[in-house]
Amino acid sequence: MKASAIIKGSIFLIGLALVVGYYWFNLSLRNEIQLGNAGSVSWNNIELKAGGRYFKVHNLDSGDTERFIFHSQLEDGGMITGYIGQNIYKSELGYFTPNLSVDMTIILNDDGDIIIK
Repeated sequence: MKASAIIKGSIFLIGLALVVGYYWFNLSLRNEIQLGNAGSVSWNNIELKAGGRYFKVHNLDSGDTERFIFHSQLEDGGMITGYIGQNIYKSELGYFTPNLSVDMTIILNDDGDIIIK
């Protein structure tokens, strides 16, 4: 009876360790992209494509930020497009893969300059 309780306890601890380990591993593969407007004009219809995912921000006013946390679904490069008035601005992002995480900051400026850090 005592040996049975020890075996059940050991199996529970091993199962718990596997679940927690998978959870931490899954968290480590998240991509985080911070999008910020450092200028004084509003950016509109911002589209962000990265890792097989698609995000859209309708309006980003001066000083506003948006944060995207996601897991990559595909291996591909990223692209950001946005409008200031009628002018469209584009920039390519880094490469995204399901096996690696990316932590990136994108800064949008008044002159259409897109800075990626």
